[in-house]
Amino acid sequence: MNIQYLTTKDEIINSINAYHQHYDKIFIFTQNAILMHYQFINTLNAHIHICDENEHCKSLEQYDKSIQYLHDYKCNKKSLILGIGGGTITDFVGYVASTYMRGVEHSFIPTSLVGMVDAAVGGKTALNYNRIRNLLGTYKNPNDILIYTNFLNTLKEEDIINGCAETIKYSLIMDLKLFEYLEKQLSNIFPNPNIDHITPIIKKCINHKLNIINQDQYDMGIRNILNFGHTVGHALESYYNFQMPHGKAVLYGMIVASYLSKKENMLSNQEYNRIINVIKIFNLPSLKNLKINTIMAFIDSDKKNIKNQLNYILLSSIGKAKIKTNYNKESIKEGLGIL
Repeated sequence: MNIQYLTTKDEIINSINAYHQHYDKIFIFTQNAILMHYQFINTLNAHIHICDENEHCKSLEQYDKSIQYLHDYKCNKKSLILGIGGGTITDFVGYVASTYMRGVEHSFIPTSLVGMVDAAVGGKTALNYNRIRNLLGTYKNPNDILIYTNFLNTLKEEDIINGCAETIKYSLIMDLKLFEYLEKQLSNIFPNPNIDHITPIIKKCINHKLNIINQDQYDMGIRNILNFGHTVGHALESYYNFQMPHGKAVLYGMIVASYLSKKENMLSNQEYNRIINVIKIFNLPSLKNLKINTIMAFIDSDKKNIKNQLNYILLSSIGKAKIKTNYNKESIKEGLGIL
């Protein structure tokens, strides 16, 4: 997997055009919201397939349409599928590329912060099914990831929160110094990202993720720590029928996991308060009238729930995560009560 950091739009165009030296056809998968901001995509010598917005693109219906499109335009083993978009596009394109003709090559140009720091890296692909997030999926690493941080200048606040949540996650599970930096400098990232501040953070998060997946590509051990905050986060997304943005859901999930870490005397009160103070910048509202049992039913569908025993990620300190096997789900119910 090759990761390149590009500084101009011309570099992006030249990189995409260069793919014609190696592939007979290029298929770009993107979304209308991307094309509205970056009209140069329409000028490229490529087949352009438009996917639904947000999590709606990760459906069996969208998958069926995409496979039909690739078949109609004669995509083959010498073609390239190029995903240009955020985390939903990278999840979806990876799944399509891994299953069409038993696998065709694909690359990513992530346009969102969450895509750059997390979703484009690691080879996980996904579709949602029956309101369960990422129930279907494969593993397939992209050939290239082309990162152009100026894409971040057009993001909505919600999209910045999505990426900030994943950045905070990396700091909490494996990088105390990054957390200390975020304590002081988060205002330079949210709500208006300063490219000079965000670029080294993106590189740091990518390196952390590569370090983990090089040890555990298939999520059988240490890679589980990357799901810190995501057990509750994914359940909340499903509970709200994907109307709650991923970043906010994960922030709530990290609040619950941090609270339970404190309750089990793994995290000090001081550390817990530092975490909550960082998350406060996003002004998350209290969640009213949660149907706890409904949320727990979604947690039962979590991929870390095996033989009704849940692997749950807690913190032993800021910068160090711990996988708790057969975690007591009644504790998670209690944690949900603080939201």
